[in-house]
Amino acid sequence: MDGGGHITIRKVNNTKSDYLLHIINNIGDSLTDSESKILISDFLTYNLVNVKEAKLLRVATSDKVLDLPREYRDMVRANILKNMLLNLTD
Repeated sequence: MDGGGHITIRKVNNTKSDYLLHIINNIGDSLTDSESKILISDFLTYNLVNVKEAKLLRVATSDKVLDLPREYRDMVRANILKNMLLNLTD
């Protein structure tokens, strides 16, 4: 039996905002310090943020600033990072 179907491949042009919104939607309810470091490093690698923005994201989400019990700290970190990224979208 011949399926007779076809596959179409198109290049999708994603903007910086598209990538950031995708990341925001996939961060979840909590984020560890090491997970946030990895994300921020990836943001730099893919030119989603500049060095100054990355430093601000890192400081705002660091354990030194978030002097809270762990179960709250990771939730607060995720909220801070998501809101800061939201403000970087165009």
